[in-house]
Amino acid sequence: MTPSYRTALRLVAVLGLASGCSIAVTASAQEAVVVRGARIYTVTHGVIESGTLVCEAGKITGVGPTAQVRIPPGAQVIDASGKTVMPGIVESHTHVGMKRLWVPADLDNNELSGPINAQLRGLDSIDTRDRAFKIALEAGVTTMNVSPGSQTPNGGEAVMLKLRGGTVDDMYLATGGMKFALRTTFRERRIYPTTHMGVASILREKLVAAQDYKKAWDEYTASGKQGPPPARDLQLEALVKVLTREWMVGAHAQPALEMLNIIRIAKEFNLDLFIIHGTSLVDVVDEVVAAKIPISFGPGLPGIGRESRVLLGPVRLVQRGGKVAFHQDHPDGPQLYLRHFAALFVAQGMPEAEALKALTINPAELFRLDKRIGSLEVGKDADFLIMSGGPLEIDTHVERVFVEGKEVYNRATGRSVF
Repeated sequence: MTPSYRTALRLVAVLGLASGCSIAVTASAQEAVVVRGARIYTVTHGVIESGTLVCEAGKITGVGPTAQVRIPPGAQVIDASGKTVMPGIVESHTHVGMKRLWVPADLDNNELSGPINAQLRGLDSIDTRDRAFKIALEAGVTTMNVSPGSQTPNGGEAVMLKLRGGTVDDMYLATGGMKFALRTTFRERRIYPTTHMGVASILREKLVAAQDYKKAWDEYTASGKQGPPPARDLQLEALVKVLTREWMVGAHAQPALEMLNIIRIAKEFNLDLFIIHGTSLVDVVDEVVAAKIPISFGPGLPGIGRESRVLLGPVRLVQRGGKVAFHQDHPDGPQLYLRHFAALFVAQGMPEAEALKALTINPAELFRLDKRIGSLEVGKDADFLIMSGGPLEIDTHVERVFVEGKEVYNRATGRSVF
């Protein structure tokens, strides 16, 4: 866009405001980014050989075979011949910014003053100066669910962030739902439930209390707000959002017993649930499939070997029509291994297309963001990666990362927004 053209646009905008008119600058009038000649993995509509991707005003406005895609005048054209393009990775579970990298004492993801912490917001504990954000971006992660920890039955509200740089408010995308944890921990402190039945009981008690709280407020509203309102309780207020399914629940559960317990609770209270970790999935695939519960599986590398039996859980879940997403659970696993972790499942029989969905569209669906992110389709956010080779090849590098059409990482120049 030439300086004179920018000046003209500003003048038009000013004149429009002065006259009280609404002037909309069309996407075609703004500088576009075009990636041409790449092998494009759309995720939802197959692979396009020698394709072109067009991005305008932060959105995808064209994707398809190069001969069929119109390139807007004045667009920045990137020749990606011999390269591959895929959607930005959506990581379904991490503690980046809460457990800062190389700062051992900085563990701000677990509030231990009480067992139920529904009123807490993970947003308030995230430090975007954490160097792990840069590593995640270099790995191709463009969106992540940053969650409170799992040392209490209820950790608080998680948050979805776009890795566009800036403060946590600049990166905020959506709620990441409520964090539950079915584990029994810190038995020596004797302040939390020390058995699985104790953990399940305290979660039930609080959910029932939230039902009563909602009923009291519903009755007050139905009465025309006559008399004093019920006393406000931020903890129960947050849990009401879980009961109404406004928020999803991500439940830390690893042994089969924990997974079955949270499935039982989810049925009882009609929760929108996904299970985090699911290490013992291979032993309860039938139950998970029957309950239609998605799994955010991980962390993987470097802890899980390619012949590990636990890899069969997600493979069998996908074969049965279930849904899985992959995560590395920073700092337990670096995001640099995310694509290689997905490749382990392909080696065990998962189709490559399904493994790529587990990195992109499946986690987007977990958080109801699949209309915006997770695949390369017209109308979606222009979050994508340009890579040196196939997405799951061991020697493939992420060369450039774009979030909403803006380059946020460039391997060749070393540029990064973090």
